[in-house]
Amino acid sequence: MDYKRIFKDGIHLLAGKIGTAIIGLVSLMILARMLTTEEMGKYSLFLMIVNLALIIGLNWSDSSIVRHGREEYVKSQKINKSFWARMYLFIPVIILISIILIIFHKQITTYIGIDPKLIMLIIVIFILNGILNFINYMHQSTDKMKQSAYVLLSQKAIFLLSLGLVMLNIFKTNLTIVLILVNTSFLLAVIFNLFFFDFKKIFPYTFDKKYFKKIWQYSWPQLIGFPGLYIINYIDIYVIKRYMTLHDVGVYSMAYNGFTTIAGFLMIVYTIFFPLIVEYKTKKQNHMIKNYIKKIPLYTGLWSVLVIIGLIFSRLIIITIFSTKYIESVPSFNILLIASLFYFISICLLPIVNAFDLILYSQIFNLIKAGVNIAGDFILVPKIGIIGAAYSTMISYAVGLMLTLLLIFVIKKKEIFHIKT
Repeated sequence: MDYKRIFKDGIHLLAGKIGTAIIGLVSLMILARMLTTEEMGKYSLFLMIVNLALIIGLNWSDSSIVRHGREEYVKSQKINKSFWARMYLFIPVIILISIILIIFHKQITTYIGIDPKLIMLIIVIFILNGILNFINYMHQSTDKMKQSAYVLLSQKAIFLLSLGLVMLNIFKTNLTIVLILVNTSFLLAVIFNLFFFDFKKIFPYTFDKKYFKKIWQYSWPQLIGFPGLYIINYIDIYVIKRYMTLHDVGVYSMAYNGFTTIAGFLMIVYTIFFPLIVEYKTKKQNHMIKNYIKKIPLYTGLWSVLVIIGLIFSRLIIITIFSTKYIESVPSFNILLIASLFYFISICLLPIVNAFDLILYSQIFNLIKAGVNIAGDFILVPKIGIIGAAYSTMISYAVGLMLTLLLIFVIKKKEIFHIKT
């Protein structure tokens, strides 16, 4: 394997993730003390709606620029064909989702518990977040992992600085101000990152029907399955809000935020290896792909050790960081930490699935996982409370992993490993 490149990219990505996680954690600590548990519940619902818009509207086609842009870049040192093909999906969807949000603004804001006028904050952050993600993936497709590593970090840093202004009493402390500051941080992050983008890679303008077809064929299965990922991420909160209180939503959100922070770290594996696996496949270096797969058990063993350490110290960590008012989140966090083992192995295998264009399978698996999570939440949450949501999430990730292993090592074994019959 190309260990020098992997190490170099990995150092920057790890630094970016660590920085993002630390800053995100500090921001969460400030918010936990600045807002009530009920306001934290509303904040989580706000982000839930924004992420629903992103997943339905934009995230399903995000990685297409890496899959086909990286392939194009290897051949021509440009990604203009892939970029403009994706733009023909990106812009119309932004307009459509924005219109839908405006039409249903009263229902959405009432559900969250905020002023109807604040729907504009949801629309703006949806657009800015989509643009920032697009910039991030374009860096990955052009082998600029160093720049990619710090795109999301910049937004987190700006948001933390803005929270500092609140703590200095320059702004009044309330949920609306926090939501405005989140939007502002995304706007400034987009402007900042555009200064470092090489626009020569996406020009001259060209519309290539062949590339548009490639982008569409890669992306549309994710349109089916990405809602499943959203359900896994947010059905817990929805069911807890339905059967319990905003206080419980806030408490569970703290546990789940801890899990998503960990998941963000684990995504480094995918971010590094997906472009490399695409490159190996393009260059027909099949032995490199096999070597990568052989290393996955070792990586899993190392992560298991960290999970055990986390389980031992989770109570102390949560009390120290978020105060005793979130101590109820400890059992849920521990279960989600165990779920991260299934998630980790799945993330290690995902570059193989996507590089070999097995997207439809993976998205069907997402829907199955979502179904498992929904059933588990509605059965367990009314009976055992928020910990039931954590158990449901863990089971859904375990099911997803089993399906992925079946796909790679049984259903598509010959295609991936080039076994001749």
